[in-house]
Amino acid sequence: MKPEYRIDLDSLAETARIARANADRLGVRLLMALKSFPLPDAFPTLAPHVEGVTASGLFEARLGRLGFKEVHVHSPAYAEDEIDDLAETCTHIVFNSIDQLRRFGAQVKAKGVSVGLRINPGFSSADCLKYDPCCPDSRFGVMPEELERLDEAERTAIFDTIDGLHVHALCEGYADDFAGMVERLAALLPRLYTNRQQPATLKWINLGGGEVVNDPAFATPRAVAAVAALKKCGDFEVMIEPSEYMVRYSGSLVAHVLDVIRRPEKDVAVLDVSLSCHATDLLLFDMRADVLAPVQADAGRRTILGCVSCLAGDVIGEYTFATPLEVGDEVVLGGLGSYSFAQQSWFNGVRHPDIVLVSRKEGRRKILYWDYSDYLRDFHRS
Repeated sequence: MKPEYRIDLDSLAETARIARANADRLGVRLLMALKSFPLPDAFPTLAPHVEGVTASGLFEARLGRLGFKEVHVHSPAYAEDEIDDLAETCTHIVFNSIDQLRRFGAQVKAKGVSVGLRINPGFSSADCLKYDPCCPDSRFGVMPEELERLDEAERTAIFDTIDGLHVHALCEGYADDFAGMVERLAALLPRLYTNRQQPATLKWINLGGGEVVNDPAFATPRAVAAVAALKKCGDFEVMIEPSEYMVRYSGSLVAHVLDVIRRPEKDVAVLDVSLSCHATDLLLFDMRADVLAPVQADAGRRTILGCVSCLAGDVIGEYTFATPLEVGDEVVLGGLGSYSFAQQSWFNGVRHPDIVLVSRKEGRRKILYWDYSDYLRDFHRS
């Protein structure tokens, strides 16, 4: 009996199909950002629905190459000793600053890579500053005024180097958030060029991720119109690169009850998982976990689901179950297909959950498991 991350490939395929349909209605190409879901065994499920992947660095880019021909990468900064490897691995490289573009842009373009520059549109719709790419003093992207301060020759050199622009401003962005961001970008485009340049020199614009593309109604008339208006600014293709909402609801964290402490008012069940190790987003966002099993009830014995680490705040929450929990019971936490297994740690030496794929066609297949030798390897390499 061990904890596990369970990925439902049938659910993943259905969400990817919905995302593809939304992308088609919007008139954009669909990429998949790997940062929340670095799972090559699921690439065959995603591949029919996406046209490529995006990575946050060299290791993710190499991973993406295992299943896709088109691999984009963007990062706040690249190290000099990884640029050549990135150029050999990626089809598109986006630079986050003018200085990085000047240092490496011509070098990677000479290798046949499509070069982009990330722009910060100053559009904020996220509720939490910690997760807002356009928060005050953001390190993400070039501000329009930075380009405006350059003389004509400097700006011309930049747009002679780049093929595209990257804009990522959303976090949990619904249709109106997405439309507002696109409208903002269309209004900004004229400010980015000199008088003798036109947006028609661009080959592509990447609108980034953060879109709630699992919503079948995401492609609203306003969102469709915003993309259509943007496309009229030049002869470029438009793409999006969602991640979290492509995969979140396909994944669950399966835990087991190790002990039940019976208190007069309620029970405290200790599970063999840890939010700080296995579901950090829930802890950082102070979110309430969605318990899929056992069955919850409106009335019954109140139970606190606690974790096995020593952190006092490592508590999943308080729930009411139809039947009191017992040692050995399975507890399934839903909505954890994104980020969770990518962010896990060895805090307190708590072992990682296994990763298991399930589908109607193949049944249950364990693709990754951990033991003490992995823990020892990570912390004792002599």
